[in-house]
Amino acid sequence: MIKVRVPASSANMGAGFDTLGVAVGLYNRMEIEEISEGLEITNKNARGYIPKDDNNLIYRAMKRVFEYVGYQSKGYRITQDSSIPMTRGLGSSSACIVGGMAAANIISGRKLSYAELAHLAAKEEGHPDNIGPAIFGGFCVSLTDGDETIIKSVKLQNGVKFAAMIPDYFMATRKARNTLPRKVDFDDAVYNIGHASMFQAALISGDMKSLSTAARDALHQRYRKSYVAEMDDIFEKSYELGSRATYLSGSGPAVMSVLDGGYGGFESGMNKYFSEKSLKWRCMILPVDNVGTVVSVI
Repeated sequence: MIKVRVPASSANMGAGFDTLGVAVGLYNRMEIEEISEGLEITNKNARGYIPKDDNNLIYRAMKRVFEYVGYQSKGYRITQDSSIPMTRGLGSSSACIVGGMAAANIISGRKLSYAELAHLAAKEEGHPDNIGPAIFGGFCVSLTDGDETIIKSVKLQNGVKFAAMIPDYFMATRKARNTLPRKVDFDDAVYNIGHASMFQAALISGDMKSLSTAARDALHQRYRKSYVAEMDDIFEKSYELGSRATYLSGSGPAVMSVLDGGYGGFESGMNKYFSEKSLKWRCMILPVDNVGTVVSVI
């Protein structure tokens, strides 16, 4: 039996559309066992529809590896216990893809390096910004260039934590991507390059005072906030309570704030705000996961 633990991830950090992501302390835990035939899938703690046939994302990811390395697959027993909210912008699909591929790599004889797995997973997901943190942990800068996916992971310290603000409704990634323009203004592109670069420098160096400015985005948040009606007000309240940077996590609808202290006060303050405004949102404080995917063979 193979046990896999994959962290949640928050991508599109500030201006870092499709490039910047961080691993946080929510997990998808899987147990995968090769059996003689058939497919048995059990989902513990499932909140939402998860296929139990060959449309299951973990199984599809496994098959992708088997096809890639030429392994003749058999039957599989898959048990999943995930605390990552689905379709909220916290990397639930990336966690399934990475977990399934990591297990399949073990089953098929460890033929792929983690770098090769990352590229295969990024192709499956469509972009690498959640894949990098899910595999390597920490704060990641990721890009795909032709037949190579390049990921640089930095382990964050200095008391940095993330406040995840999660609503009771979901956002389909495909729908969120369809709201974006096919072309962007040159000035907006330059704006995001500068701000994304500054965000990386500030977060890595611990310059928390620069993060709020560096987190400003011109490429996707203003288009997607039509689906997250509360976004502007939540951003404003988060900064009042001490956020160093607040951004739409992934394609949303979750909103993420970067904190370097005052965690309990921020959490209680945001949850009080949600209650007073009758918003069905919740705030939870998450540590950075600097480890990434963990695989063990039992």
